[in-house]
Amino acid sequence: MARTCLVITNEGKPLLLSIKKLLVVSLTLLVVSCANIPIATMLEFRSFDEEKFVELDPNHLLTKIHLDKPAEIKPESTWLTLGVSSSEQERSFKYNLEVISENTLPAESGWLSKTPARTEYILGLSTEAIKEFTELQEFMGSASPTGFDLHVNTGFKETANEMTSITMSIFLKLYADEDYFTLIDRAELDIENGSE
Repeated sequence: MARTCLVITNEGKPLLLSIKKLLVVSLTLLVVSCANIPIATMLEFRSFDEEKFVELDPNHLLTKIHLDKPAEIKPESTWLTLGVSSSEQERSFKYNLEVISENTLPAESGWLSKTPARTEYILGLSTEAIKEFTELQEFMGSASPTGFDLHVNTGFKETANEMTSITMSIFLKLYADEDYFTLIDRAELDIENGSE
């Protein structure tokens, strides 16, 4: 026997929906409401497993950050953090990122929105971080990971102290022959004084 619930439309007429349909609609709205994390990114990581992780070349692992002007990142406070969980333990690995290039992107005006001028940073793992990343890959080969956790952390230069929020995007490139995919798309972050 199918369960139903009653939904009143704008015209005051009842509309019967099955619980399954309501759950599907609710789940779809929940997924779509994660506006700063694109669905394509969720799908990209859906099939990412330890075998693919172990095959990564750390020399090709790149991070791209778009940061609305006038804010600037603090390169010495920028790193990639990977957390790995297994049935036996949880480990967290922090890798320093070095600025490979820094470019100014001009303001863009679209049909529905405007994007201000921003700075694009391309960052790669430092020499020491590449060595440490290789150690993580060896750990992954011997352990049976049950989960991954990925973070890109950055601090901001002093000019950001005068700002109340910063808008940024973060992209990740895993393979030399593939393009960047979006981790965070134009997220507005509130700034707290004294925090990085």
